[in-house]
Amino acid sequence: MKKMKKGIVLFTFACLYSMIGLAQGSWIVSSDTVRNETVNLREVVVTGTRIPVPRDVIPVPITVVHRSIIEQSEETTLLPVLMQQVPGLFVTSRGMAGYGVSGGAAGGINMRGFSGGAGQLLILIDGHPQYATIYGHPVADAYISSDAHRVEVSRGAASILYGSNAMGGTINIITRQATEDGNNLSARLMAGSYGTQRYAITDTYKNRRFSGVVSSNYERTDGHRPNSDFNSWTGFAKLGYDLSKEWKATGNINVVKAKAQVPGQESRPLLDGTTDVLRGMAGLSLENKYDKTRGAMNFYYNWGDHKINDGYFEGGTPRPYLFESTDYMGGVNIYQAVNLFQGNTITGGFDVKLYGGNAYRDPVNEIYADHIKLNEVAGYILAQQQLWKFMLEAGLRLENHNLYGAEWVPQAGISFKAAEQTSLKFSLSKGFRTPNMRELYMYAPANEELLPERSFSYDFTVLQGLLDNRMSMELTLYYIKGDNMIETVQIGEGRVQNRNVGDFSNKGIEFSLSYLILDNLSLNTNYSYLDMEKPITGAPSNKFYAGITYRPGKFTLSSGAQVIDNLYLATGENPQTTNYTLVNARAAYHLVKWMDVFVKGDNLLGKKYETMAGYPMPQATCMGGISLNL
Repeated sequence: MKKMKKGIVLFTFACLYSMIGLAQGSWIVSSDTVRNETVNLREVVVTGTRIPVPRDVIPVPITVVHRSIIEQSEETTLLPVLMQQVPGLFVTSRGMAGYGVSGGAAGGINMRGFSGGAGQLLILIDGHPQYATIYGHPVADAYISSDAHRVEVSRGAASILYGSNAMGGTINIITRQATEDGNNLSARLMAGSYGTQRYAITDTYKNRRFSGVVSSNYERTDGHRPNSDFNSWTGFAKLGYDLSKEWKATGNINVVKAKAQVPGQESRPLLDGTTDVLRGMAGLSLENKYDKTRGAMNFYYNWGDHKINDGYFEGGTPRPYLFESTDYMGGVNIYQAVNLFQGNTITGGFDVKLYGGNAYRDPVNEIYADHIKLNEVAGYILAQQQLWKFMLEAGLRLENHNLYGAEWVPQAGISFKAAEQTSLKFSLSKGFRTPNMRELYMYAPANEELLPERSFSYDFTVLQGLLDNRMSMELTLYYIKGDNMIETVQIGEGRVQNRNVGDFSNKGIEFSLSYLILDNLSLNTNYSYLDMEKPITGAPSNKFYAGITYRPGKFTLSSGAQVIDNLYLATGENPQTTNYTLVNARAAYHLVKWMDVFVKGDNLLGKKYETMAGYPMPQATCMGGISLNL
């Protein structure tokens, strides 16, 4: 094991530093290239490579959700916005606000038949992994809209850069930073149906080398069902300092405190079901940027403290103990990219991740995880080469887990600039996921003999710009093959166990279109089709969204419709599916230079629907408020 880790270190640092100062060349993306492009197909992304590269060059399909869309949603959490804007991404809900954790929790994230709840879809903040390490899944209430500058969603396996848990893709939340000198204070206050209130305040400041962002959010609701109230507070701070022309230091911290009641299924209400969650994240980055090389050294630490009352049903008795768990994840990632010659970029990286936690109900007699500690060490190299109108990409990751040893993760792809506004892309990427602590050690199904899950993703993408760059379209066809998938199966009368149950395949289509019809009138739409060999709950076969925004004078008017078809609420011997259509609208008026007033309505058709079996969603709701920019 020690030899393997030493090999990874040597492999990585050989890639990182033997390249610096080598042959002349220029970046695949220069600042001039980015500045002169107006088509959003050429927008720069970092999730697929760690360094800025145009989206139409990267072989893997990536969706970008910008700050303007996030702000217009008036949502506290990011996930409702992403579900509308990203084809193939679906998130379960149970009420006006709040997702919760434990039994009856919403916020299940699914994409392409991969489940965030199973740890197959990785959420990142500034490229750092974020999830509750005991359970291996994201905590949906921890991802806040006001903290995000933009979100990049990599649709397809991304394990070459991010390791385990990225086999179904990544959601990279890139946090805000001050970009212009001076101080800018903004706030939002809103209230509406079921006693729902949302407050947010953000201050950005920049003065020559120093920049900073501080924000805070508060949200509460009485809920549309008995025992479904929710409240949360979040705080975020990010400070940056330019040490020199080439070097920059950045530090940030994010804390979320959320309390929720769990109402249980409508046919069997739950009493005293409560969750009290504290999540935190801190990071420190040291970035460098020279003419022929750029990179960063990033340190991060995440932690969580959960207190859960699993409640009781009518006729039962209150729980004598709370379920309590603490978890942590810390690590460092180092990467450096260089140009060896014209049109070439090679990126080498090194990752270390340490994580663990404990969980118990009765700290003496009912302990589920007793301060377990795990670690992963990895090195990778990713090479890109432009040849005429082609961009070739190939890479390899070597990861070592202290329980499972070495895992080789290859990735390859090619993109072709067929015309000025037409790009064709193909990628092949391996994904994998190591079993989480819950699957290995906790509860009756625990099985320490589990093996890692693995998959291969094949993606073919066409990007097309039309009408003098006013319209852009993306079409992706994908096929995914996986094996060693972990499920809880019956092994005898009244006995269950987590087992690697075999292989699966998913295939589908993803389409998105944006069109600037007039200077003040825009349309965006997306559609996804998913065919699952083994269906999972919370994943629809068909998902469609269309939104339109019109800005006449001081008004901003927008409306959107989402259609969900063949959504699996339950699988197995008696599968249960549903379909529904939601229509939303928003109107805002720029009252004075520093104030907007707005009103928004959701589910305006008053549809009865569920995204989780037994948890009906509210029908038509309304919110109104003001936005201040001082």
